[in-house]
Amino acid sequence: MTFTRRCAILSTLLLAAWSARVHLGAPQPAADAESLSAFPAVVGTWRGQDSPLAPDVIKTAAVDDYMNRSYLSSDGVLGLYVGYYKSQREGEALHSPMQCLPGAGWEPTKTESIQVTSSTDNRPRTINKLLVEKGIDRMLVLYWYQTVNRVTASEYWRKIFLVKDAFGSGRTDVALVRIIAPIDPRDLDAEARALSFTRAFAERVLPEVQKQLFQ
Repeated sequence: MTFTRRCAILSTLLLAAWSARVHLGAPQPAADAESLSAFPAVVGTWRGQDSPLAPDVIKTAAVDDYMNRSYLSSDGVLGLYVGYYKSQREGEALHSPMQCLPGAGWEPTKTESIQVTSSTDNRPRTINKLLVEKGIDRMLVLYWYQTVNRVTASEYWRKIFLVKDAFGSGRTDVALVRIIAPIDPRDLDAEARALSFTRAFAERVLPEVQKQLFQ
């Protein structure tokens, strides 16, 4: 390879790196998202009631919009949180449940990935499943990151796709979606039952989040 050709390749790589920094350093906020206050209060057989977060919690999360609700059905009770960020800048990080839950005293005891299928199509999506404990209390947590193009479980791959989306669609907005359900420690079947109804709920929530924020 000649010196001139090496210089040309190096210049191209430097230009690409500079362009990536420009895209991620000053992304354009998304303008298409509807307010999460309009998110359906009824999801399947589940009926929701808002549980507003404290101002200091909202400030720490640094969200542009959020929704925090308790949903109740004959299957049980669960909580749904959606935190929406209109844009992401290079170096900024979302507040992952893996960081926030231990900060609130909930310690993860088991982590794994599971697949869910949106109720509007047959495409499987991979999301995170956590089991957490605080004293004698136990809780099941499902969460994922959702954008205009995809659903991502991995924090690492979310950051990789951020660069791709910045170049492709020009959008870097993202939602953190989290579903929680209590697990009765006295009931040996409580974990399996909680996973069954939270998974079904997640499959209904996926398209609703997409419709609300990423049309």
